[in-house]
Amino acid sequence: MSTGKIIKYTILMLWGACFVNLLMPLTTILNYLLIFLVVAHFLECIIFYKKIKKNKIKNFLMVMIFGYLHIQKLDYYEKIKQ
Repeated sequence: MSTGKIIKYTILMLWGACFVNLLMPLTTILNYLLIFLVVAHFLECIIFYKKIKKNKIKNFLMVMIFGYLHIQKLDYYEKIKQ
C-alpha cells in the first residue's frame, strides 16, 4: 500500500472518530479537533480558491476532507498538463 493511501485512510479514520464522538461523546478533545479541522480546511478553501475553481463542488469537498493533500494533487496534475 502506498504512503498516500495510508495517509488518506488515516485522515478518514480521524474524521470518522470525530463524527462518532458527536453521536457518542467520549472526550471533548475530539470535539475541539473537529472544530479545528473544519475551520482550517475551510480557510484552505478560501486561500486556494483559484486552484479549486474547476469542478468546484468536488474539489471543495475533497479539500474539506483531505486539506492540503488534495491541493498538492491538483498542483501535480496541473504540472503534468503543461
